[in-house]
Amino acid sequence: MSHRRGAALPIALAIALVVAALPALAQPVSAASGSYLARCAVNLRAGPSTASSVRVTISKSTSVIASGTVTGGSYWAACGGAVSGGTWFEIVAVDGKSVASLYGVRVVYAAKALFRRAPAPTTEFLANCAVNVRAKPSTSAGIRGAVGVHGVVTASATVSGGSWRAECGTSVRGSSWLKVIAINGRSVSSLYGVRAVYVAKGLFRSLASTSYLEGIDVSNWQGQIDWARVRAAGIRFAIAKASEGVGFQDRSYDRNKAGAMAHGIAFGAYHFARPENDPIAEADWFIEVAGYRRGMMIPTLDLERTGGRSPAGLTAWTKAWLKRVHDRLGVRAMIYTSPSFWRRNLDNTSWFANHGYAILWLAHWERSTPSIPASGWAGRSWTFWQYSSTGTVPGISGPVDLDRYRFSSLRPVTY
Repeated sequence: MSHRRGAALPIALAIALVVAALPALAQPVSAASGSYLARCAVNLRAGPSTASSVRVTISKSTSVIASGTVTGGSYWAACGGAVSGGTWFEIVAVDGKSVASLYGVRVVYAAKALFRRAPAPTTEFLANCAVNVRAKPSTSAGIRGAVGVHGVVTASATVSGGSWRAECGTSVRGSSWLKVIAINGRSVSSLYGVRAVYVAKGLFRSLASTSYLEGIDVSNWQGQIDWARVRAAGIRFAIAKASEGVGFQDRSYDRNKAGAMAHGIAFGAYHFARPENDPIAEADWFIEVAGYRRGMMIPTLDLERTGGRSPAGLTAWTKAWLKRVHDRLGVRAMIYTSPSFWRRNLDNTSWFANHGYAILWLAHWERSTPSIPASGWAGRSWTFWQYSSTGTVPGISGPVDLDRYRFSSLRPVTY
């Protein structure tokens, strides 16, 4: 609210001026401060009246910060339907910039009914260990579920609650809780039928502080690759097709392996599964072709075909292939799949995630975040994400698959 000063006037004249000015005077209504989004194009005015001059017209979805509301002149507008009223926002910022810096004034005005409340800002956090999900911010509250190590939660706020203490890599304690609205990309309303759940904040770290590593996956389709240019473009890992079925070797595999590793790019191999064949024969063929040695990234089973097998049959085939590789190489391979393929053709099983196959390479393109099958891969979420099939990278002619590794060190996925 502003306060005006002026010279003294004769009482009768002062009263007459006040009465005449009443319709245009802004009267405080509430302290409805906060962030809002324009429902349509909106005029920002010098005063709370359609008779006031227009400072600027903002477009639909522009964000503003209002310091409060006042009663002013009546307005009517078509904004997703007819709206009217006499309440105006006092706006102090537009798209994160103060109106003082934009227009040289302390505040501008806009019709309140042309805005909607902006959604609360959210932040993603990564679990440092397995964490209980609770109905309220207290260790005495009921447990709704759990978030596995490396699981991702989306929090709308940090709140104070009951004290907690845990062993999570080290001994931690506190009383701050995250108000969680999504877990591994799924809303808690769909998971638990509530608007929010709570987790101890000290058991998580901000996902923004966890640097993704960018990578690619390649095959003979990419032709001759200039690995020096690929490395200079910021690519830190590459996974190349080695084999398919039994008897097929990708003819660019050896060249890609040598080129990537010579230029300091972490390198791994994948096998394109043909489940109509014997899984042991396919695993043995992959091991022969891939030539695994220390320092490579762990092997990958690429599941895109069923081979005519039922979900139970394909699950058994996958177990057999993975077991053979583990028996011979002493490492548990990662699994490459798409959310729809896994849900449809392997009955969305969580068996693999729960039996040591924690590394999921998920193919889900052109999205801001992937959908994760098998109950969020048993709460572990994705480790690698193929987020585009039409990427461009210097040193590669034509489109290439783009991948992201969720953590800052590749050591946990190195053979």
